[in-house]
Amino acid sequence: MRSLSRHRRRAQLLAMQLGIVLGLMSAVSVVILVFEDHRTQEVAFERVHTVALQMAANGSVRESLDGPRATEVIAPIAELATSVSGVQYVTVADLAGIRVAHPEPELIGEPVSSDHDAVREGQSFRGTEMGPQGVTLRAKEPVRFNGKIVGTVSVGILQSEIRGELLEIVAEVAPWILGAAAAGTVASAVVARVVRRRIYGVEPEAVAGLLQSQQALLFSVHDGVVGVDSAGRLTLVNDEARRLLGLTGEVVGKLASEVLDPTVSAQLGSEDPWAEETQYVLSGERILVATRREALANGKSLGRTLTLQDRTELEETLRELQGQRSLADALSSQAHEFANRLHVLSGYLSFGEPGEAAEYLQRISGAALGADAGILKDPALSGLVGANAAGAREAGVRLLVDPESRIEPGWRADEDVLTVVGNLLGNAIEAAGDGGAVRLLVKAGPGRLGIWVEDSGPGIDPGEVDQIFRRGVSSKADTGRGIGLALVDRVIRRRAGSVSVDTGELGGALFAVEWNGVAPGTAPGSQTEEPA
Repeated sequence: MRSLSRHRRRAQLLAMQLGIVLGLMSAVSVVILVFEDHRTQEVAFERVHTVALQMAANGSVRESLDGPRATEVIAPIAELATSVSGVQYVTVADLAGIRVAHPEPELIGEPVSSDHDAVREGQSFRGTEMGPQGVTLRAKEPVRFNGKIVGTVSVGILQSEIRGELLEIVAEVAPWILGAAAAGTVASAVVARVVRRRIYGVEPEAVAGLLQSQQALLFSVHDGVVGVDSAGRLTLVNDEARRLLGLTGEVVGKLASEVLDPTVSAQLGSEDPWAEETQYVLSGERILVATRREALANGKSLGRTLTLQDRTELEETLRELQGQRSLADALSSQAHEFANRLHVLSGYLSFGEPGEAAEYLQRISGAALGADAGILKDPALSGLVGANAAGAREAGVRLLVDPESRIEPGWRADEDVLTVVGNLLGNAIEAAGDGGAVRLLVKAGPGRLGIWVEDSGPGIDPGEVDQIFRRGVSSKADTGRGIGLALVDRVIRRRAGSVSVDTGELGGALFAVEWNGVAPGTAPGSQTEEPA
């Protein structure tokens, strides 16, 4: 039943196309025939008028029309003019209206059958009149001799002959018209077939429903969706994708490489077009999970789609959770160590050695305070460094805060500072490895911020310095690696700062970050934002 309905709709569509073609061809044909009929009549009138003028101007006709030999002289001339010009008749009459020349000899000497009064008064006539043989197209002219009108000339062509000429023209044009109609019919059928193929067999009435469904789906999902065609031009971008990618204005139809972040457009233009890939990408400072899929129809690639999920907040939450977990592990270790120290004190006291107990207590108190205690006075920064220190201890790495670190009163670490310090410390701890060391130096004040992080790891090849800040460049194989330094680089660029990579005193990489001023959008002199 569905197949029958589909064939019926296709037949209706083809019939509509044929009706349009044939209707237009018929209309054009009628217009052509009307103009051709008018043209042939104009040509006929010009012919009879010319013949009439020539007969009226003929010297023999003018001289003999008023004489006794009028018929003998004029009749042969009229017969010759009729045969040569192709008109139906040439009639010459004297001033009394008696024919002296006529194509039918028996009518010579008879009065004319039409009104010649106006012509005998010197007027010309051009029009159609009913004659003995039917409706004719006529021209009448007066014949003058020595300044006086001596007779009239009437020349005519049967209208039926003009119609016959028109029918001959129609017969000549008809095959071309029918051929054009047949060609239009075939072309319509071919176009209908091509259109069905281009829309993959979707019936015309279903196209609107598909478009509505597509719009409803794309703009109701929580994920961002971006589509490009085989030429790399954007074909669809939903609202969530606009938000995640920071797009404004009309972007559909533009090249993806021109409007999208390079990391996103690179994901769309990956070398293997048939592979589904899920990767972390950066858009601005957003961390996105991008899943690329090939758009296929009937086994043919039409382009690619990219599904985007925002992982920025999740990554921040995971980083914070990791810090809390590291801190909890550190506190657990400290609690166990504290219990051991209490047992040592209890042992000293139980053996009656209070002096030894006091000396031990003073010793462990000084170790707990340490030389760098209280250097990082900002609560958020201290908490971040403390969490990383706990994680470093678990990894067998010593995290040192340089005693030259200095934070001036009123300065507060914002999200940009925490992002940079957190990523640099995390990378440094991983690079240092078990038994290694990491050193942090922070100098912050109302007008400038400087961050230096160095480790005792293998360092970075000078030839690879320019590459490590690109998304995806990492020595680790896990999915999502290579995001941290790329994010650091973008934060520093936004803050109009600088970052350099060198070899530190510990033997590994030394990252130096500096920027001036306050964060964008922060009022100068604010005590709650970091002066950058």
